[in-house]
Amino acid sequence: MNFFSKKILVGYFFLAFFANFSIAADTPLKGNITYTLHKSATPSDDEQDAYNRITTAMDSAVKIYNTYASLTKHINVYYSTGVPTAEASSNGDLRFGKERSYMFVGTAMHEMAHTLGMGTTQDYKNMLKDGVFQGEKAQAKLKELTGDNSQVLKGDAQHFWPYGLNYASEVKSEQDLIFHAQIVEAMYQDIFKEAFYMDGRIKSVATGKCIGMESDNSLKLMDCKDEGTVAKLFSIGEPVSYRIQYGTRVIDVPNESTAAGVTLSTYGWNGGAHQKYFMETTGENGHFYLRNAKSGHYIQAVSDHLEQNPSDKGESFLWVILDGSVKDSTDEEPPSAITKKWGRAPYFINSDGWGVDVKGRGQKKAKYRVIF
Repeated sequence: MNFFSKKILVGYFFLAFFANFSIAADTPLKGNITYTLHKSATPSDDEQDAYNRITTAMDSAVKIYNTYASLTKHINVYYSTGVPTAEASSNGDLRFGKERSYMFVGTAMHEMAHTLGMGTTQDYKNMLKDGVFQGEKAQAKLKELTGDNSQVLKGDAQHFWPYGLNYASEVKSEQDLIFHAQIVEAMYQDIFKEAFYMDGRIKSVATGKCIGMESDNSLKLMDCKDEGTVAKLFSIGEPVSYRIQYGTRVIDVPNESTAAGVTLSTYGWNGGAHQKYFMETTGENGHFYLRNAKSGHYIQAVSDHLEQNPSDKGESFLWVILDGSVKDSTDEEPPSAITKKWGRAPYFINSDGWGVDVKGRGQKKAKYRVIF
């Protein structure tokens, strides 16, 4: 969605108290939230002052989210004097107005939750019933964090509480900021039914090359040994679709186009159907097709780039996943198979990531390490 919601004032006192919130440099990071502050080429004194304050607030907010939550998002941040307070949308845009009291880590985190879909998507609203958030993970997380089984996570069309950071009075300590990030992560899992699936390289059967992202963020078919070909796959929803992520960007259909022949690119994850793909297996050799959830077209290897087109079931539409640690094919004998369950349907892999067919017959030899 591309709409914004206005916020309740967070007091200037807390700006001074929390502006320099920091975490030890050696603390391992879980998440992958990033931001770009868009600046004027020749900033005025007012703009430069705002940029400095916004940077301090956003750096602290991002560090807290990435330390205590496993979420991915790229956020585009702006200073806009026409904004009364601060505002954000699920497409990843976040704007701070001219009022300095909003250039504060608590406000930044509140707005970041909106970019993650809290209060800005129909999916979020669908999780509310009689003012109570219906997600089991978030309700359990609130009770776990507070040690109080009577706690209930509540909300309205735009905000949630407790720990929504809606008022200055909610931010009493660093712990409140940390609890906010952890609850948002649990809410995100409840709302979008998302989970990490695997690291892997997606290899074209026709070209023998893997999908990768160039330094300019463009997609290209390249040598599978290139580190730029390692993707993270996340399962989403029911029926299960996947987002295919390279760094902080995902495979994206420009302008959400449903037309055939469109060259695919990368963009920050915004949860749109045009960024989700269904894996349709062929039942042979771990091969599958990737069908876009919005257009219904399939990813096709065309020369050194990718297009979305209606599938003719030819090799240019076929893909196979190599384990993320594997840079080339192998003919080694796989160990014995084990059974796992993903979503509603079982799939079969062994402990080393080798594919076996859906009937459970282990392959005597396999050219690729695959998951299907």
